[in-house]
Amino acid sequence: MCTSLTYLDTTNQHYFARTMDFPTTTPWRPIFLPRHYQWPTGLATARTTQYAILGGGRAPAHFDSYLMADGINETGLTCAELYLPHAATYADHRQSGKINLTPQAFINWVLGEHQSVTTVIADLPLVNLVGASWGDDTGEIYPFHWYLSDSHQSIVIEPTGGPLIAQPNPVGVLTNTPILTDHQCRLNRYLGLAGSQISSATYHAAKQLVQTRQPLPNSPIPTERFIHMAIRRLGTPQLSAQQVPATVFHWLHEVSLPYDARRRNLISHNYTHYRCLITLETRHYRFIPRTTGREQALTLTPKMAATWHAPYLYPTD
Repeated sequence: MCTSLTYLDTTNQHYFARTMDFPTTTPWRPIFLPRHYQWPTGLATARTTQYAILGGGRAPAHFDSYLMADGINETGLTCAELYLPHAATYADHRQSGKINLTPQAFINWVLGEHQSVTTVIADLPLVNLVGASWGDDTGEIYPFHWYLSDSHQSIVIEPTGGPLIAQPNPVGVLTNTPILTDHQCRLNRYLGLAGSQISSATYHAAKQLVQTRQPLPNSPIPTERFIHMAIRRLGTPQLSAQQVPATVFHWLHEVSLPYDARRRNLISHNYTHYRCLITLETRHYRFIPRTTGREQALTLTPKMAATWHAPYLYPTD
């Protein structure tokens, strides 16, 4: 489930993009969350946003809050959650003196209370992620890891035991399990290289492979989606600002999971609900839902951040 990437164009403009792949559930929509929005942590406490947020999420009928999957805040910080089954480890209980959060609350904490990746990193030692459900009707505890970026750096946070730490992502791609280091090993192995270090040799091998136009791995499993997107990103000449939207959305389409109407009521049916592309400098959010295939172009403006005081759920049309 889910493929994401960061990107830098020839004018040094930064982007974040992803597919949202998830089993059948309530519709995913663009959502605006205002400053001073109070949201539940899932642990009988609530927190309040300091910064406005625009991103992709959903509004479950049984739960009086919005579940965000990705977004950008008014300061230009982006965050997205992706699945990390069989690898994510959470605490069993709340800890005194810590910021106690459930996994689904982490993205609200990141985007609602921070100006940059650096400030998130500084606060990570304060966080205790508790294995509890945040308002989900199934009571499921979701195994997540997170991809964060701003105009200066990008990091991955993987809760695999012990204190939360930030790690750089030299590939600029993230999918699901396994952990990032394992993905990097598999990428190098696919390119005929050894180890997990992403070096100039990795870039060179990816460029050569793209030039040959050989088919890339096309399985829906996370390891092959990672390799596919990494080779596209590392092996393609740097794109101009005009080229980025069409090219990146095409890359995302290549790794999207198809919808099967015959399986629409099965909880095991994973498919791509939407693709999105965020331009960090302009706070521009492009959203393409599966249902219409049409792009919605939205921008988190300073005026919205200052004057919109209530959440807004955008229609998907």
